Amino acid sequence: MRCGPSVLVCLDLQRGRVTAGAGCEGAERAIEACRRVLDQARRRRWPVLHVHRREATLEAGRPIAGLEPLPSEPVYLRNGPSAFSHRGFSQAVGAYGGPLALIGFSLCDSVLATAFAAVDRDLSVEVVRDAVALGARDELALRQAMAAPLASLSPMARIVDSHELFAEDAGALAAANAP
Repeated sequence: MRCGPSVLVCLDLQRGRVTAGAGCEGAERAIEACRRVLDQARRRRWPVLHVHRREATLEAGRPIAGLEPLPSEPVYLRNGPSAFSHRGFSQAVGAYGGPLALIGFSLCDSVLATAFAAVDRDLSVEVVRDAVALGARDELALRQAMAAPLASLSPMARIVDSHELFAEDAGALAAANAP
């Protein structure tokens, strides 16, 4: 699916999203996976775009420790459920042309809405399963139920694990440099 570097889209990596999910065992695993994916994407010089939900308090809107945007990475404050609800985000993604790799919180709203909106714009999407949490509703049955709508977007969208995301990238690079 990938023809060049992906655009990493970090959705709602905010303290308020983790606090809302306090007690859900998947949140800490997802945060650690997000750190690994973000670090790897930066090392590979992928474009990184951060999208935050407008929060009621300053503290809730702050980035999760270790997942803060770099000064060179834009941050878009979304008004709707999808990252595409911010015009600047839509323009930036349009300039890159995708594909998009989505990580963050919460699968049942911003991740799913952004995946659908990307496919509507003919952009391929990879939802990085281990780097996405459901927030306060992190239950196996709900995770499985949310995977069905994403699967319906195939072949423009797929669900991958972080090791698959970067293994394919390394394979494409090796093939491009083969004699």
